[in-house]
Amino acid sequence: MELFEHVEADLILREFFQEVTEYAIFLLDADGFVATWNEGARRIKGYEHDEIIGRHLSVFYPDDGDGTSPETVLSIAESEGSYEEKGWRVRKDGSHILAHVTVRALNDDAGELKGFTKIVRDVTETYEYRQELERSRDRLERTEQLADIGGWEVDYETGDLQLTDGTKRLADIPPDTNLTLDELRDHFHEDDRAIIDEAIEGARTDGEPFDIEMRVITATGRTRWVQVRGEPTGDRTNVRGAVRDISDRKEREERLMVLNRVLRHNLRNNLNIVSGYARELRRDLDGVDIPALGDGDHERLHETLENISETTRGIDTELRTLDKLVDAASRFSAEAMVSKTNRIIENADGLMSTGEKARRFESVVKEGADRRPVRVDDVFTDLKQTYEQKYPEVEIRLEPGEQTVLAGEHSLFLALDELVQNAIVHNDEDCPIVAVSSRRLSGERVAITVEDNGPGIPRTEREILKRGKETPLAHGSGMGLWTVHWFVTQFDGEVSIADREEGGSTVEVRLPTPEN
Repeated sequence: MELFEHVEADLILREFFQEVTEYAIFLLDADGFVATWNEGARRIKGYEHDEIIGRHLSVFYPDDGDGTSPETVLSIAESEGSYEEKGWRVRKDGSHILAHVTVRALNDDAGELKGFTKIVRDVTETYEYRQELERSRDRLERTEQLADIGGWEVDYETGDLQLTDGTKRLADIPPDTNLTLDELRDHFHEDDRAIIDEAIEGARTDGEPFDIEMRVITATGRTRWVQVRGEPTGDRTNVRGAVRDISDRKEREERLMVLNRVLRHNLRNNLNIVSGYARELRRDLDGVDIPALGDGDHERLHETLENISETTRGIDTELRTLDKLVDAASRFSAEAMVSKTNRIIENADGLMSTGEKARRFESVVKEGADRRPVRVDDVFTDLKQTYEQKYPEVEIRLEPGEQTVLAGEHSLFLALDELVQNAIVHNDEDCPIVAVSSRRLSGERVAITVEDNGPGIPRTEREILKRGKETPLAHGSGMGLWTVHWFVTQFDGEVSIADREEGGSTVEVRLPTPEN
């Protein structure tokens, strides 16, 4: 073994091999048996010098290893001059390490194989660190997904912008896309850009953290409400923070605002009407002689009227009692009295209908946006039965389409119920007609239409639909189209309105199919 004798004779090289502890450096003979052993090999492999000399390379390979066999490693090194890989190896105590291995063939001047050098580096800690880092990144990404949050950081000296995948997901930006600060700013709603600019500038100049709510326009054109929190770093050159999707909360606030507006506006108007007619009725009763009624009856009548002015609790029962009393007073203008009382009852019924509608709307809001396949024709049938009994004078045309949409059954019923009811209640034709139908569209969507021959839908109501929300200066007369819009859009649908050439309107609701 002239080559080994030469190496052993080189004291400087031998001392170097022995001093290196970070690497296992040893020699193998031409058959793969260990010929030398340094301190690094003892530390990494666990064998003392006398325990390993003369043993075959295969002792370092796990029995169940699915990597390259030691024989193949030596064969490749001999034919190509060297071989390099990363794989699992076994220490003396049976534990496994991940090793970076380099094997080089040693040939004499005649090209005859004399042996191999083998250099091994233990990279287990690096591997485990990377694995833990990957797990941490996965946990962070999963947390961002579950909580709809993301992180961001801006370096104002370099202009560098860092966004986590969670932040990109909130803006519908592909994870491999890098944005500049100006490009990100283009996603801010134009009415909110000044808010975020002022907040970040305050963090940079005054060191003040901020917590704001603003709108972003995603890469797919959707508008989302987000909460943005930020703070400066120690030197204030960077501002970093987190962003969270609060669209659901904003939608709930909008719904509560509508419910509050309906209760304050509609109920107050109806109560004003009730109180006004009650006062007129009281004056009429005070101005006539009622010999057919005793003093007790007269007092009870006035007491009932007083209760109407003070509260709406039990209003239906009390007003119908009043109707019977007035009808019994046949010696004065009973017809006028009954007419006024009927109008009171009509407005009271409207008041209770509004309250019931608000209650039903609230119940659907609590149910959330759980989706499942819903047969449109089943909803049509329920609506037809309801309104044929309630409005026998209205012609309701049902055109079955055998369509199924992905939505909430209760939500879809209330949306179409609102459209059909509006088409009937606001129809001033002698022969009101409401037609309901469905058809399959391209792109895995279904169109549901409600047509009528009435006067059409007012511009103010359409503006609510166009904006997708109400404002203090623009709101409808009831929950109407706003609720329809909300019910439909929560299931990724759309609502549109068109005027019919022959008069009336067509409201079209488009919803995804279960295949979408």
